[in-house]
Amino acid sequence: MIGRTYLEKGAPVRILIRWGKTGAGLAAPIGKLDGSAWGLRRAPHNVLIEREDGSRVVRPFRGLRKLPEASHG
Repeated sequence: MIGRTYLEKGAPVRILIRWGKTGAGLAAPIGKLDGSAWGLRRAPHNVLIEREDGSRVVRPFRGLRKLPEASHG
C-alpha cells in the first residue's frame, strides 16, 4: 500500500504513511462475545497522502479508489 497510487475524487494521490488498527489485538465488544469477527478489523484507518500539487494531508483510507487497470487490447 505504501508508495502506491490511488484516486481521490478522480485525481491521483500517493500513499506515504499508514496507521490505525493493524493487528493491535482484539477489541472486546460488550454484549458481543459470540466469536464473530467484530473487532478483528485489520484495514488501515488513516493515511498520509501526497497530492499532485505536492501538498500532504492525513485522511481516512476509506474513499480512495484503485487506479483503473489498463485495457488489454
